[in-house]
Amino acid sequence: MRTLPALVFSAALVALSIVTFSSSVGQAQAPAAQQGRAQQAAPAPAPPPQAGHPAGKLVIWGDTAIFINPTDPNNCILTNRFKRGERVGFRMTAIDGGTGEIEQTAALVAHVTFAGKTVDVPMNWRGAAGPKAPTPRGYIRTPYELWTGSWTVPNDAPVGRISYTVTATDKFGRKANFTPFSAEASQLVIVQ
Repeated sequence: MRTLPALVFSAALVALSIVTFSSSVGQAQAPAAQQGRAQQAAPAPAPPPQAGHPAGKLVIWGDTAIFINPTDPNNCILTNRFKRGERVGFRMTAIDGGTGEIEQTAALVAHVTFAGKTVDVPMNWRGAAGPKAPTPRGYIRTPYELWTGSWTVPNDAPVGRISYTVTATDKFGRKANFTPFSAEASQLVIVQ
């Protein structure tokens, strides 16, 4: 007969396995029916504020990468050039400017503007399991500082430069904005 601590440990291990598995499949290719829309996933609730926060401005930054099958060697390759039907991955981090620590209460949204319309792409915090969680497949360490969201380029998207920004708000009411570098070569571009 198992003791209560053994049952609690077993339940925690099962929960951790589910979190690790969901992190590794979170970047799988979106179904074709969702092209041109943000990938909708219910964000996990933010943990409680950390001691010492807020201590400065909310700071965010990040990049774009191609999100495809996690087993494909080209998954998560940094790029700003995408073809129609490909999945644009937005990868960001949020920092409490006073402490230099991750601001885990931040909610981030990427805003993609093309063909006269803007699509909002909610981003999910990938660090909910905590900095000491087992490293998911495909990562060097636990992605505690990472928020991700994705948008599949629709078939009717015009070829050429499109714009995106990312906004963040935390539980303290601080806001931050991210805009890619102004260099032409740094912009998000749809190619044939």
